[in-house]
Amino acid sequence: MKSASTDAAPAAWSRLLRGRHLAEQLQLRLDEWAPSLFGFTLLKVDALSAALSLEQSRLLHSVLMGQSGFAGMELQGDATAMPFAPGSLDACLLANVLDYSKHPHAILRETEVVLRDDGWLIITGFNPYSSAGLASLLPGLGHRLPPWQRMLAPGRLEDWLKLLGFEVIKQDDMGLTGWFDFPRLGRWRRRFCPRYCPSLAAVYIIMARKRRYPLTPIRQFKPLPSALQPGMACQRE
Repeated sequence: MKSASTDAAPAAWSRLLRGRHLAEQLQLRLDEWAPSLFGFTLLKVDALSAALSLEQSRLLHSVLMGQSGFAGMELQGDATAMPFAPGSLDACLLANVLDYSKHPHAILRETEVVLRDDGWLIITGFNPYSSAGLASLLPGLGHRLPPWQRMLAPGRLEDWLKLLGFEVIKQDDMGLTGWFDFPRLGRWRRRFCPRYCPSLAAVYIIMARKRRYPLTPIRQFKPLPSALQPGMACQRE
């Protein structure tokens, strides 16, 4: 069954441009972040997420869900209408899922619903203002990357997450190669392009946490009456 909300996402990292290299770099980052994750159920959406591991976390069980079949898939479902009860998941991994979706914001909204309070969301994606964005426009390479117009800039994704009540905990990025990771270039980007292009790296990874703040109104205390009343003190002649 073909999804109404996503294009055909690749079935393996090797189908992407420099996919094996990117998967290795992302796995290193996940190995660093995983020990801070705990809970019972982790949801991995689609084949690229399933290929990444969070074994070093304290999450007890993982579920592999996809729209179309892939090796190891346990549940068939649409990411815009997940078959889970609200607040039933502890963590969710979306590896380049939003890059191939026609409704990425709907996926984020659905993820917010099924995650418990303080649950974790990990997202990876291609930066449109990078070498990956440029390569997606080239005839010989475009078929190995998502369409440029589907790629989400990290700043835009952070805005969406904040609107949905997520707090970005960690963020990192990486290039298709390490050739252009010069410190001076990074400082120039952060100074002049802090909003839309803080990095020219091809892929970013973001870990966010769902926050739910109580809406209980704060009691308004009436000021205590003054201990001094008019006429209690007078000037002695």
